[in-house]
Amino acid sequence: MARTASTSSSSSAPSPAQHLHAHPPSSRHLLNTSIQLANHLPSLLAASTPNQLPNPNPSSFYSSLAAPRALAVPPPLRLTHPHPDESTRVQLHRQQLREKRASAIVAAKSIPGFRTSAAFFASLRTNLRLHASPPPSPMSTPPSMRGSTTSLPPPSPLSAPVDSNMGDSSNVPETPVSTQPEDALDGVPELKTYMVNNDDEKISALKLTADSIAQMRQSANSALIYSPINLSIMVAFLALAARFMRDAGYDNAIIGTTGAGLVMCTLAIFRWFTQDYLFAAEAMKWDWLGDADVIVTKFGDEIIGTVIIDWLSGESRQKRKKAWRGEIKAWTVRLKYRHKGVGTALLEEAVKEAKKKGAETLEFAEEHANSKRVLYSFYNKRFDNREQKGRDMLQDLFDASPVRGKKK
Repeated sequence: MARTASTSSSSSAPSPAQHLHAHPPSSRHLLNTSIQLANHLPSLLAASTPNQLPNPNPSSFYSSLAAPRALAVPPPLRLTHPHPDESTRVQLHRQQLREKRASAIVAAKSIPGFRTSAAFFASLRTNLRLHASPPPSPMSTPPSMRGSTTSLPPPSPLSAPVDSNMGDSSNVPETPVSTQPEDALDGVPELKTYMVNNDDEKISALKLTADSIAQMRQSANSALIYSPINLSIMVAFLALAARFMRDAGYDNAIIGTTGAGLVMCTLAIFRWFTQDYLFAAEAMKWDWLGDADVIVTKFGDEIIGTVIIDWLSGESRQKRKKAWRGEIKAWTVRLKYRHKGVGTALLEEAVKEAKKKGAETLEFAEEHANSKRVLYSFYNKRFDNREQKGRDMLQDLFDASPVRGKKK
């Protein structure tokens, strides 16, 4: 009876090896186990010696493995509390940080992922060795682990990427955090607005003005494409063409191809209608600038905005003496830095310069750089609204500025 009881107790509690033989794991389980094993590979190599390894019991070893670790992605670059007097500067710096963050995410998703995969398979094949006891199961042991020995070869050169991406974070020494408060604008490029005196910066401002004229072509194309009238005409024309071709016996493939061709021809016609904006941009040469004053806004080493002012003499409102008046020939900001206060700061600087020179008025010229219209007035509402908003802003700034001076 004692022998029978011992036999039944031994059969009720099978050994780990018998459990693995009785319930062989699936291929999906083997793949997950290999990934988990690679995640713990650096800590195993660091904590083990050539003749001393952790307990290779399969059941205890596999149960102690943690979940696979995800690749480390750099945290978002953020500013601390913005300086109350530098809101525009902080917004421009945030725009630069967004671009750097986007490029860092693309780089992290492309190259490091490939390196990690290569390092995982190479390190699993060359560096992993388990103790010979107990005997490995042919069903549960990967082929690269069956020839295990009691010693480890020198680490592979490919183990460095694994340590950097899949290593145990508990072994990484913590970086001491400084208790001193950091400046919110520390590392932010300087933002300044000033009058240009050299030709190189004038040429950069002129190129920026030409780019703003060329960008008007894109806005004009959008106005043509998304106009309700043009969309209705295009849809009706495509429907008539499809109905005619179906009645003529054409199949759906030819009808779809013909419709796509008609859409492409319509877009080409729209671009042909707006090509005059490119000609106007090419006409922005040195002779157009003349003797006008050029004020630029520089963010770091990049000119991101400009306003060009021409000074004219004429009779004052009292008609008793001559007075100066300013005309803005161009006012633009680089596309990615718009709607952040740069254009308003440029107009404020232009008003200060006009008051300093004793100008009686400051307004946009009738033929300024962005005044060209190549489409009918129905499609120019966006341009007209922007121009009217700029004129109102300039007038408000000029009326609110109390500084007055004399023409030097």
